[in-house]
Amino acid sequence: MFAGGYAGASGGIPGRRKSSYYPPENLQIPKPAVPSGVRKSSSSNSGKMLAMTYSDSIRSGINRYHSDQGLNQPPAKPPDPVELQRVREQRVAAQIKNMEDFLKMNGLALEECVSYQTGMKYR
Repeated sequence: MFAGGYAGASGGIPGRRKSSYYPPENLQIPKPAVPSGVRKSSSSNSGKMLAMTYSDSIRSGINRYHSDQGLNQPPAKPPDPVELQRVREQRVAAQIKNMEDFLKMNGLALEECVSYQTGMKYR
């Protein structure tokens, strides 16, 4: 056998390294500077970076936007009793439809359900 081994075993051109690129997992965001009037606690590390993924930063921006929207809503008008009754009936009809679909998918009859036998509503 050869002392140097097979020249093609390294899988590339001799003297050249394969470059491998791994994208960063999260973005490094530096902490904002502390104003001179505010004293930093001794336990904080000044060189420490705040790590936040891109999706987390997007999500926090969306949450801020929605919370601002909630704070700036116009005053609510008093609820209309007719409209409330219509919404209640619509909600009950949707719950009944969901229950019927569930029973059909699982091959059950309403009479077999514990809620039907005991009179306790399913929640």
